[in-house]
Amino acid sequence: MSFPLKTCSALAGSLLAAVSLAWAEPVDTSATKAAADTLLDAPASNKAPATVGTSAEITASPETQIETLLQGMSIVSEASKYMGIPYRWGGTSPQTGFDCSGFVQFIFRHTLNIKLPRMPVDMSRLGSRVSREELAPGDLVFFNTRGGKFTHVGIYVNDSQFIHAPMPGTRVMVSRMDSAYYRHRFTYAVRILTE
Repeated sequence: MSFPLKTCSALAGSLLAAVSLAWAEPVDTSATKAAADTLLDAPASNKAPATVGTSAEITASPETQIETLLQGMSIVSEASKYMGIPYRWGGTSPQTGFDCSGFVQFIFRHTLNIKLPRMPVDMSRLGSRVSREELAPGDLVFFNTRGGKFTHVGIYVNDSQFIHAPMPGTRVMVSRMDSAYYRHRFTYAVRILTE
């Protein structure tokens, strides 16, 4: 899929703004829009690939980076439709409820037709690792919530926010990675791209 570059920046900001309407707290779209604007403002002669990721280096043209951003925002947009669905251990659908990995698995299957493994530790082995500073919408974020490196997973939204199915007695919601609870529990992030 290819998008005209002049429309990508506006689309990026508009999509995140629309998604934020579904949440109690607004999503800050300025960082994503600024990143898209930077890519669009690059001179044509400056087409050197940009590096993305840390453990597996990926190079991508500005056009590919925009498409990746739009793919990530479509994941976030789809995930936001299920805000408020109750947590259910082992749950994998809106009808039964979701646990954390069931939620992520469902969203990727319905958005990108990607069948992710069921367990967070197996999900963490896919895609390319990204640092906390490189997080983009749609990246998977992993946490140590029960004594293991990959015991919880969510989908990064923007501005240190992620959407997830936290625990029994809660519902699918947006939380902050820099909150007192999650700040020290973040362990890893990956970006899963379609070919």
